Amino acid sequence: MGLGSPPPSTGEPANLAVALSLAAKGFAVFPVQSGGEKAKAPMPFFRWRQESTSESSTIREWWRKWPDAAPALDVGKSGLFVIDADRHDPEHDGVEAWSDLMAGESASPEGIPIVATPNDGNHWIFRQDGGLGNRKGRLPKGVDVRGDGGYIVAPGAIMADGRRYEVHGDPADAPPVPDWLTKWLERGGGEAAEDNSAVPDTRDFRVSQTPSTTTSDTTSDEIIELLGYVPADCGYDEWVQALMAVHAAKGGSGEGLSIADTWSSAGSKYKAGEVAKKWRSFRSAGVNGATLAALAKQYGADLSAIRIAHMPPEDPAALDHGRSVIAALSRSRRLIEHPDGTVTDEDGVVVESAAPPPATTAPTNPSSFPPGLVGQIAQWICDTSRRPQPGLALGAALTIVGTAAGRQFVGPTGSATHLYVLGLAPTGAGKDFALQQIERILAAARMSHHIGPSEFISMPAVVNFLVRSPLSLCAMDEFGDFMARIGNKRASGFERSISKVLRTMWGKSFANYTTPEWAGKEAATIHAPAISIYGASTPEQFWRAMEGGSVEDGTLNRFLLVGSDGRPDERDPALDPATVPAAIVDALLAIYERSGAMQATLRNQADMDPTPNRQVVAWAGADAKAVYDQFSKRVEAKLSDPDSASFYARTAEMALRIATIVAVGRGPFSAMNVVTADDMEFGKVVAMSSAETMITGAADYMADSDNQASAQRVRRIIKDRGGRVQHKVVLKAMQHSMKARDLRDLLGAMVDAEELELQKVKPASGGPEVTWYRVLE
Repeated sequence: MGLGSPPPSTGEPANLAVALSLAAKGFAVFPVQSGGEKAKAPMPFFRWRQESTSESSTIREWWRKWPDAAPALDVGKSGLFVIDADRHDPEHDGVEAWSDLMAGESASPEGIPIVATPNDGNHWIFRQDGGLGNRKGRLPKGVDVRGDGGYIVAPGAIMADGRRYEVHGDPADAPPVPDWLTKWLERGGGEAAEDNSAVPDTRDFRVSQTPSTTTSDTTSDEIIELLGYVPADCGYDEWVQALMAVHAAKGGSGEGLSIADTWSSAGSKYKAGEVAKKWRSFRSAGVNGATLAALAKQYGADLSAIRIAHMPPEDPAALDHGRSVIAALSRSRRLIEHPDGTVTDEDGVVVESAAPPPATTAPTNPSSFPPGLVGQIAQWICDTSRRPQPGLALGAALTIVGTAAGRQFVGPTGSATHLYVLGLAPTGAGKDFALQQIERILAAARMSHHIGPSEFISMPAVVNFLVRSPLSLCAMDEFGDFMARIGNKRASGFERSISKVLRTMWGKSFANYTTPEWAGKEAATIHAPAISIYGASTPEQFWRAMEGGSVEDGTLNRFLLVGSDGRPDERDPALDPATVPAAIVDALLAIYERSGAMQATLRNQADMDPTPNRQVVAWAGADAKAVYDQFSKRVEAKLSDPDSASFYARTAEMALRIATIVAVGRGPFSAMNVVTADDMEFGKVVAMSSAETMITGAADYMADSDNQASAQRVRRIIKDRGGRVQHKVVLKAMQHSMKARDLRDLLGAMVDAEELELQKVKPASGGPEVTWYRVLE
């Protein structure tokens, strides 16, 4: 079936169905924002050029994370070329200009897939074998192009306001770019074209200056060194892209095949002859040496060092001059701002909108939460809040259900259901509301005796509490201050030992804990302690409390980080926050008393061993276990990177604990539940998002010097404003904490280090250039 009509109903969100339908045809897609001032822009800090894919499991994972996203099509990677005729400028009607152009060339629209865009424009879709980028050549004003390095909102996508990208025809049947159009794309005379012959191609100069070129001076040794950074057991898409890149760089030669096969043979899934079979099928599709360089860089390669190491001998002065030219060109990207606010480079490639992000209106659609009690509780917390924070509500719901299941249920691998959750949100964003509702829900379910303290003063206080209440949920506000106190170098030994006890407790899944002994206090054995923590903090407060030791000793990776950077609009709650629904209370009690009312009365006795009576929440089937196994291997691969290993160390177990809690809460409560593939997929997304938040937070906040702290502050200022701001905005936001000269030096150093991109933006209508900075990931 073509895409001329919407994909058949599958019970999935419409935009996800569109994305999967395109992916099934081999097109590379990725998520973009479906509404707001940044509509059509990639999701924040999403590297679409590297991550766009046709792999359905990855696409489903994106839409679990961003259920309101619209799909976009990576044009070049999909082997397509698109004419974008728009009507943004009333003086230059691109739709009419393109129609006139086709008529003048005696070209028929028959057989060309056409997309009617919401703004009365058209996308005309052609097939290409590679080589056509985003240069419009001599095409008239109002007619732009999208090729290698460009994207469009996908045919069939539906925006947040309900407008659809209506498609007529099937992109899979697109005809090749006609010869007459190729001639119009060539540079040269004609008033419609700007003479750019002297302008260097700076669309991605930081890649094009690397060893990723496809010219004959790329040596086999250089390719082998780049491949050495990419694990042969990487994902399927990356594996194919690496092979295609080598194919392009070596012209499909036997030598290239030998290099690719030798590299691939190091992988655990290697099959003799598979690489050769793939090799014969490769055609130019926009994947080239630049793809290999990007992959290698992603895995830690220093591209500049590799390029220099493999350059042929030449005059040192000329080499230094070349480096200077490359650095100058890569640091300064000249852009044009159009009347509608769109920013493009000189070749017409769209740059992400510079508009600041709109105020966050938190989604309260139950589809963003898992089915069952976890989703019910999260939804109720949102519905009763003046500033709904779905992430914080979800974290609270997981700890509540996990506590009801504690010392009773165990997951398929023997992992328990207690969690340490940290809700991060800006001040005034309503982060304390979930804390209040935790205590309210537990009290309504007659589980107040499992509510723990709001803070621990010392290690003996933690131990004494665990002896009294081995099953508990501690709702702790200002958690960053608490971590700062127990991690302070001047803290007492008893204070600093708190984190050690908490680390130990996290790993106790139906295992015994023998308490320390000190004067006047004998050691005791606690059977299967299960303490959960829900802490709330601002990002600044929490990350300032963290130090390198907290990452290395595993304190940080035991926390599930949830929340958002936004401050939702205030609104009147839809429900009474003081009245917990009977359905939630009854479901919690059903879980709590699943082992029997008598066992429930012993749940808080430290000397009672619940292990013989524990109930195993098994896998629903082989598909569910396969999701866990694949995810575990994916996480394991990340542990080989010393810079990120500490953040991912417990991600797989965290995902399984989340999946087990969701399964326990899904019901029916009269029978034993099982962990399904969907449960694992949900746990996967939440746990991976937490790990990525940790890495981002550590990079943005954890500093070893004042200069590094200033650089991180600059990054946060830019990221908080959409990832791209003018120089004057940075200057103002720093509030004169640095001298203007020192700030310029710092910004220059960050540009040199490729942490920021310097952009010179010139209004299309004329006027002086404005300096912008964009965060590079």
